[in-house]
Amino acid sequence: MDSIPVYHEINDLHRLTGSELRTSNPLFHCFNMADSNDLKVNEVAPHRASFYTLALNFGTQSLSYTLNGSQFHHPHNFILCTAPGHVAEWKKQGNWFGYCTFFKSEFLLFDDQVNFLQQYPFFTINESNLLPVDASVFSDLEQLFERIITEQNFVDPFSTEIIRSYFQAILWQVRRVYEKIHPTPSPQAGAAIAARFQWLVNDRFLRNTSVGDYAKLLHISPNHLSQTIKQNTGQTAKSIINERRLREAQYLLAYTRNSIADISHHLGFSEPTHFTKFFKKHTKQAPLTYRQHTRR
Repeated sequence: MDSIPVYHEINDLHRLTGSELRTSNPLFHCFNMADSNDLKVNEVAPHRASFYTLALNFGTQSLSYTLNGSQFHHPHNFILCTAPGHVAEWKKQGNWFGYCTFFKSEFLLFDDQVNFLQQYPFFTINESNLLPVDASVFSDLEQLFERIITEQNFVDPFSTEIIRSYFQAILWQVRRVYEKIHPTPSPQAGAAIAARFQWLVNDRFLRNTSVGDYAKLLHISPNHLSQTIKQNTGQTAKSIINERRLREAQYLLAYTRNSIADISHHLGFSEPTHFTKFFKKHTKQAPLTYRQHTRR
């Protein structure tokens, strides 16, 4: 099976983008995107990272961005949130404007990815999060980013703790923006189950494909899981499982040369015909037709 490249270290992603920027901190790097305007590349191929990206973009010229299968042409004034598992690619002309942070959840002292996603749901894998932001929000966030960069450049006692505090303030500001678009009034217990379910789906979708599988992992009944997911996400549990399998199929069809049979086997279908039926049901296209229309 061919695979989509995965970058595990922050500096490896800097190298991919052609940037001269580097960080000595393997868990965190924040920078003004103007400092990467010396890029030697104007196009980055589809890739994944095993860490998170939070970017504040305000006016980058002629940018086309594809995230999680969604295409954004010339977006302006947005917050970008990407997570491990997302597939991203971009093309641009002209200069970057804004700020970017690459980080691992361990930097924020989360020892559980689920707890991280529960607090910051805009990083969930099933969403393509480009969140529009207005000038007043940009100004508030800009000050926090600049304070982080200052602390990075002048390492003093407690710099890490101060950076962490500023960055958590940024994340809560982003959640405020996110909840204006995606209100989340759900009870805390239900939100916790939903966050753990979505993390499990992203981690196990290749081998666990039924609601019952995840109910067992969560030690609750399938009915309880289904009701909780519906209340917290507006989607059914089964639709979230199917969406993740479908998204992976789309990635493999668009970005690799694997055969339909190989993709079918990789996704856990017993027969290629079953995969084709599943794909057509959700996209109204045969897998080969989709590949022909999306092949880059």
